[in-house]
Amino acid sequence: MPEFNLKDYRISDTIAAAATAPSRSALGVVKVSGKKSLDILDKLFCSKRKKKIKKQKSFTLHYGWIVDRRKGDAKVIDEVLVSLMRSPRSYTTEDVVEISSHGGQVVVNQILEAVLREGARLAYPGEFTYRALVGGRIDLLQAESVLSLVEAKTPEAVFLSSRQLKGQSSERFSKIKKEIKKLFVESESLLNFPEEDIKLDRESFKENINRVIEQVDELQESQRQAKMFSQGLKCVICGRANSGKSTLFNRLLREERVIVSRTPGTTRDVVEEIINIKGIPVRIYDTAGILEPKDFVTKKALQKTTQMFKEADLVVLLFDGSRKLNKDDKFFLERTENKNTVLVINKADLPRRISFNGKGRKRRSFIEMSALKDINLEKVEKMIYKAARGQEVNQENLIFLGQYQKKELNNLAVNLLKVKSYLQKGYTIDFINLSLKECLDSVGKITGEVYCEEILESIFSNFCIGK
Repeated sequence: MPEFNLKDYRISDTIAAAATAPSRSALGVVKVSGKKSLDILDKLFCSKRKKKIKKQKSFTLHYGWIVDRRKGDAKVIDEVLVSLMRSPRSYTTEDVVEISSHGGQVVVNQILEAVLREGARLAYPGEFTYRALVGGRIDLLQAESVLSLVEAKTPEAVFLSSRQLKGQSSERFSKIKKEIKKLFVESESLLNFPEEDIKLDRESFKENINRVIEQVDELQESQRQAKMFSQGLKCVICGRANSGKSTLFNRLLREERVIVSRTPGTTRDVVEEIINIKGIPVRIYDTAGILEPKDFVTKKALQKTTQMFKEADLVVLLFDGSRKLNKDDKFFLERTENKNTVLVINKADLPRRISFNGKGRKRRSFIEMSALKDINLEKVEKMIYKAARGQEVNQENLIFLGQYQKKELNNLAVNLLKVKSYLQKGYTIDFINLSLKECLDSVGKITGEVYCEEILESIFSNFCIGK
């Protein structure tokens, strides 16, 4: 992805980009937005009905050809349909045209090159959505939901992103802003009119602050839970060598993704795939089970396994029920004491030899299964889902925030607690007023009302070119 600064997003320019992936497909789309959009299309588009595109109504579709006239003789590039959306009722609030051609990288590139030659420039990542933000059609929370919608890995993530795009999350922040602003105005009045001898009702003020703090706490929990649906959880399958990790990995995927062998140490690298467990995208990792590497390759595999284990949100610890507990099993049991862990005794189809003798058995529950015979696989999936969720989630309240928005939400929570502390300790009103001002700034940065270049660059750099 190219590096850019927000100053590169020049609103006066007409921008263009391929809106479809560069691959062999049925359709390809080139999108153009800006003041010159219709002028550019007038030069390139030859309508079947000989109509000038500039004179056509908004929200109309036109059939014809994109023609290259550089060498005097008109050369047809492709047969196309052109969609026309006039300002301000378009995605970017500018004049927008979308050229739908036959799919294929060469065709789309030729059309895009022709548009650029006529005066447009190539759009930066997320620049179309940026213009929608600047034009007031969406706020920053809705812009974030566009990104989460594009990156959604499950139908549930699509549903949640769509709700935020419609403005539900914005309404929650708007409500919080109104309550903080009311308290800020009260503090301003006390500062600016000391001669009126108005006294601060600290108890009433504290009650109002506590109510806002509760709402912000809910928002923080909402965005933490939303991460589970948008980015997925890291779930590491670990255990001693030849305990059946790769077989379980394949069963969860419903396909033979990794090699399975009776020879210990077959898996010599970390293998990653994404599965959908009841709407939650779970990134599962099959890891090496060798704890004492004898060569460079297995040493590197162990290093990657250790790193993934540290980063894991969830661990599935697998035991071989047909063998006695050994030092490797005990090592994994100890390492997962404080991790979110699903404990599984595999190979239930074979005679049972494993015995825990009180090691973890009394304090932690185990599931018995056979990955090879598909015995109790559904129970394991249910336990993974239960461990992933941790608690019931109200999906209607989930919000998607970028890294800097999360930081500002945390700043909001910190400053609200400062206000509460100042009230309890009897600080003067100027301390309270300053913290409330910082609270309003944080809310504004989250929604985009307060301009913050760092936040905008962070968000839009993650978009694809063409969105």
